[in-house]
Amino acid sequence: MTQPRRIPLDFAAPAQHAPRLGAVLCGLGLAAVVTVAIAFNNKLNERAGLDAALAALTQPRGARDARGTGTAEENATIEHELSVPWSKLLAELESASHDSAATVALLQVEPDPNKHTVRITAEARSLPAALAYLERLQKSKVLRYPMLESHERKKDDPEHPVRVKLTAEWRS
Repeated sequence: MTQPRRIPLDFAAPAQHAPRLGAVLCGLGLAAVVTVAIAFNNKLNERAGLDAALAALTQPRGARDARGTGTAEENATIEHELSVPWSKLLAELESASHDSAATVALLQVEPDPNKHTVRITAEARSLPAALAYLERLQKSKVLRYPMLESHERKKDDPEHPVRVKLTAEWRS
């Protein structure tokens, strides 16, 4: 009988050193990770700067000035715009509308703080109603020299109202 052939089984083989190619690939992988981490950090810093710039642009004008970051010109403009006597002016226009027995609707009020003038756009059911509204404004203590700037009959509306534009100065 022949003897069976021996099969060498070595469950505790000696450790072999990693080949050079594996070490080079591991080094390249680490270099790539460091490069990506640096690029990511740069993009985060860039985004933070852009977010700050966007927040500064979208922040309301008054909030910037409250912190004292507004320019002197912006502050002067805001102060000038706030000098418009809004409460008196709007109260007078509302009172004149009520006195006209609801035949005049106020559409737009545009003040010009530099010239102390106000432009009023209104719609009336008829031209005599618009003229009566103008006469009422001429008796006002808040407005000075109210004048009819233009009038136009709205033909596309079935009731054909009259749109009038008035100008006046306001008293301080």
